[in-house]
Amino acid sequence: MKENSYEFGKYQLRLLNENDAENYYKSGFEESNSESNYYTGTTGSFTKKQIISYVENVIKNKSRYDFLILDEKKIIGEVVLSDIEEINCHYRICIFKKEYFSKGIGFNATRKVLEFAFNELGLESVDLEVFPFNERGIALYKKLGFEITGEIVDDEAESPYRNIYTMKLMVEDYRRSELGNT
Repeated sequence: MKENSYEFGKYQLRLLNENDAENYYKSGFEESNSESNYYTGTTGSFTKKQIISYVENVIKNKSRYDFLILDEKKIIGEVVLSDIEEINCHYRICIFKKEYFSKGIGFNATRKVLEFAFNELGLESVDLEVFPFNERGIALYKKLGFEITGEIVDDEAESPYRNIYTMKLMVEDYRRSELGNT
């Protein structure tokens, strides 16, 4: 992954930087989409100041990589590898607007980030969490080789956010798949 940037079709995946803070706020939070918020469990709202501070902190954090998904120069989503330890990390993705759903963007962005995680960072596994009602997300993750490893029950969360599936992709499974051989 040269310069931590990839193109796939008309879309680009690149690392978040300090110049993105205002557009990131506008695309993902000021103009937030109720369907994206539903699938990610986002129930609160965030101020511009909070998001700018968040971006500043993320950029300094060496245990994560926050990639933006761009349609030309417009931010349409993000893919994040966080809590990176020696051999493992946590993954999440959000496509900010419904009009970008079901176009292969999430699949291709995830595929590129997994390539980075396993080939560039040398990780042995990638974990994620997904709500059981997110059938489209679960299907995507399974297509990429992730397996459901458990379920978390958050007694303090309100329905439908009480139950969360955990999923994992091991490097061996990634390498055996078509994705790891491209």
